[in-house]
Amino acid sequence: MSTEESVAAHYSRGNVEDALLGMIKAAGGNPDSFAPADLRGADQLHIGGAAATTRVATRAGINAGSHVVDLGSGTGGVARHLAHDFGATVHGVDLTPQFVTAARSLTERTGLSNLATFSQGSILSLPFGDNSFDVALMVHVGMNIQDKDRVFAEAARVVRPGGIMAVYDVMLMGGEVEQYPLPWAATPATSFVQPPLAYSDALAQAGFEVDQEVKPLAEGIEFLEKAISSGGPVGVDSSALKNLIAAFRSGLLAPVEIYSHLP
Repeated sequence: MSTEESVAAHYSRGNVEDALLGMIKAAGGNPDSFAPADLRGADQLHIGGAAATTRVATRAGINAGSHVVDLGSGTGGVARHLAHDFGATVHGVDLTPQFVTAARSLTERTGLSNLATFSQGSILSLPFGDNSFDVALMVHVGMNIQDKDRVFAEAARVVRPGGIMAVYDVMLMGGEVEQYPLPWAATPATSFVQPPLAYSDALAQAGFEVDQEVKPLAEGIEFLEKAISSGGPVGVDSSALKNLIAAFRSGLLAPVEIYSHLP
């Protein structure tokens, strides 16, 4: 099994769409027609959830005129958020077939299929022509990507001159990760956390110029504390969350945002 197949298998556990629709129904909503916010961020499996998506999108300058590619789009939560709250046109690409199917279904149920679309595939080889997007966004995906040089080279190819590459990942601050599982990997075999400098170097090699780096560690710890106390997000093992918050508190890992542009 290849690394990409192993990563897809890690996320293909249970029926995530049924679980999300069950949340809508349990809250008294209509599973066939609802607003993205009705999922309460359960479709955005990254540190900070929907609030972090708003923060990253704002810093990346995303607006109603933006054409965005969402690299590793999962069940489409980030894409729907950008479409609904910012009016952006978004195309998500994800490895996991189950996630892509769920993303399309959930997006149709929220009435956003005209703005948010999805493809199953690898972000190492994007199915788009050159200069197709204003913004490339990668949210909590790089931890599963060994060849970050190739990801950013592909992003540079599909982003127009003057466009933005925004990354929000969990990154390595020092030492070695020893405690697994983590939310993105059950073992070290599919975990490729790297320090911010490795990201910046890879971005520069692809032709991007780094503009800003932000480390929202305190917010990340607070978010995880609340997630653990509430039972955690759908489909995320509680021990993985506990290992992650321990790594945050020890200074081993941290959530980091990096914003760059293509000259």
